[in-house]
Amino acid sequence: MLHLFWKLITRMSAHRACSLGRALSGWLGPKSHRHAQLKKNLRLAFPAHSAAEIELLAQGVWKNLGAVMAEAPHLSSMTVGGANPSVHVSIDAATRPILDQRQPAVYVSAHLANWEIAALTIARLGVPLSVVYGAQRNPALEALIQDCRGVLGCRLVEKSSAMRRLVGDIGEGRSVGLLVDQRVDSGVLAPFFGILARTTTSPARLALKLGCPLVPVQVERLGDACFRTVFHPPLPVNLKASDAENILQLTTQINGLFETWIRLRPEQWLCLKRRWPVPEYAASTNNTGA
Repeated sequence: MLHLFWKLITRMSAHRACSLGRALSGWLGPKSHRHAQLKKNLRLAFPAHSAAEIELLAQGVWKNLGAVMAEAPHLSSMTVGGANPSVHVSIDAATRPILDQRQPAVYVSAHLANWEIAALTIARLGVPLSVVYGAQRNPALEALIQDCRGVLGCRLVEKSSAMRRLVGDIGEGRSVGLLVDQRVDSGVLAPFFGILARTTTSPARLALKLGCPLVPVQVERLGDACFRTVFHPPLPVNLKASDAENILQLTTQINGLFETWIRLRPEQWLCLKRRWPVPEYAASTNNTGA
């Protein structure tokens, strides 16, 4: 079905494709089995919201996902910077030399707006980049997605064998891109929306091990096929702290930034999977009576 959808929308403009994608996903998403988990996540993140507000946010998440799916075949036509760009770029003064000099760095982002845009922007700025991804269980779907990602201009590294490969890539002068807002059961417990959540330490470990700056990258949707990519300043390392302390501090800072970004545009956050420990969801359901 996705193949037919993409075949249809390649004949449309990116704007028309997004409109169709939002409409379809906004209709189908709430009917899927993932809708309940989505609302559970949103309730934990926004406990003061009413049931109606949570439902409205959830519908917005589905619509954004539909736009992301519709944009996939149009990634090759998206322009970064310049006149009438698809992607506007904002770079903090402390990060600009890192980008301009192609200094190896660890770039971290979240599943916000269209998360593929983070890699697209970095690569289009001329930075050699290796990006970690999780393969889809369906081989046919995986092939379709990888075909679309081919235009990003980066090296794709499957997460099951990522760490050793990434260490080598950084040694070759490449940078690394990671999406780290989802649950990783082997990660540390770090606060996220005021609740301890299992969070990967890979970005902090890589940055500390190899002496690379750790740069947060925020993607905001401004409209259909129109974005802003914001390069924040590198996260500070406490030179007096141990590696273990720095790893937890850096991981906590990343979660804190993600939380801030999500609060600005909650409907742009893809959160279809369980993010917090199971008991937290039971407590949330009991408190809301939902």
